[in-house]
Amino acid sequence: MEQIPLKEATLRRWIWIISIAIPFTVVLLLRLPRIDLGIDTRFIPRINALINSSVSVLLAVGYFLARRRQIALHRKVMLTAFGLSTLFLVLYVLYHLTQEEVRFGGTGWLRAVYLFILFSHIGLSVFIVPLALFAIYPALLGRYAQHRRVARWALPLWLYVAVTGVLVYVFLAPYYPY
Repeated sequence: MEQIPLKEATLRRWIWIISIAIPFTVVLLLRLPRIDLGIDTRFIPRINALINSSVSVLLAVGYFLARRRQIALHRKVMLTAFGLSTLFLVLYVLYHLTQEEVRFGGTGWLRAVYLFILFSHIGLSVFIVPLALFAIYPALLGRYAQHRRVARWALPLWLYVAVTGVLVYVFLAPYYPY
């Protein structure tokens, strides 16, 4: 069995702690009563849809840059996608701390499609944080074979979550109170 250096073991431990803490924190925060911060946060779903759209494009561009061995640019693009995804998460929590949940009002087959997209989006989004972090850290350490093994799974799932995030917004847009 491979001996993992202490610093790397600590890093892996922190990745798991963060990856487990985020979904639990989000669920907990969503159950709290809404708070008034004195600012209007109703614009956030539009911004988050724009962020998810941007992340989708960046992920596709990052993939093609990696395939063309433009590693330095690939790194910048992917770290930007990760940074935007982090911003998305912060804004998502802020929105749900301050605004009531918006429910989809459609019926029939459209509701079934929406629920499938929503549940698959939520379910897979839980895995994106550890997958992205476990893809990023070996790349930053120059361990490209390890990076590729994880990125092979992380990229399509992250792309799916970003695209379905936009679709969830499109489904809910008529029901937002703005």
